[in-house]
Amino acid sequence: MASRSSSRVHTLIHSVLEERAARGMGSDLPETKVTLRLNAADAFWLSQLADLMDASRTRAAAQLLSAAIRDAAQAAKLPTEGDTFREALQTFLEQEFPAEPHPDAKS
Repeated sequence: MASRSSSRVHTLIHSVLEERAARGMGSDLPETKVTLRLNAADAFWLSQLADLMDASRTRAAAQLLSAAIRDAAQAAKLPTEGDTFREALQTFLEQEFPAEPHPDAKS
């Protein structure tokens, strides 16, 4: 059991580092707000994990959801890196955040 928990924490940390690397130094991708409801058991586990991660429940939920989304995208064999991914991401950013400056936008 310990190795499984360690692996999940390692995966979360690795995912956060990948996200920071993808954003580049000093530039942030725009963020969006998602509201969700959790059942009591999930809210309890989120509180426990937030304490373990020394983060707010919102921050812990965002990191955990981000890691789960990336895992799901890879499992679905969606492009998660390379030119195809970058082009699709850029198109998404232009559609969802038209007024936001984009880190990868060419001047």
